[in-house]
Amino acid sequence: MFTIHGQWQIDITPPNVFVNLVGAFNCEGMTALEQEARQKWLNYNPGQLYGAVINLSQFEMTTSDSIEALKDYFSDMEKRGYRRIDYIGIDALSRKIINELWSQSDIQVQLYLDVAAYLSQHPSHRGAAEWLTE
Repeated sequence: MFTIHGQWQIDITPPNVFVNLVGAFNCEGMTALEQEARQKWLNYNPGQLYGAVINLSQFEMTTSDSIEALKDYFSDMEKRGYRRIDYIGIDALSRKIINELWSQSDIQVQLYLDVAAYLSQHPSHRGAAEWLTE
């Protein structure tokens, strides 16, 4: 068994889930993230959470298995009834993966260059998570 790589923070303020991903994730790291997220989701009724804000500013997608695990995590969000997902800290690779992932979905996806750009459009979310303070 491999050691978990990657760090994350999950904050929930219904109807939104705020996720901060930091570092290089391996498959074990993505699996641990997914397990924690599912555990936290259990505290809410279906349909109570329908928006997600995912910060990729410090995320490093380095292995193909971690990318596949990330795709599984995102598709699980669709199954849970999410209607909107905002991604922060988009680079060319993450833009490509996100566009491929959601191209056949009805989920509204917004991409933001950085936290400041996100907060300029959603000032009420300032402080909703520790990393949303810029």
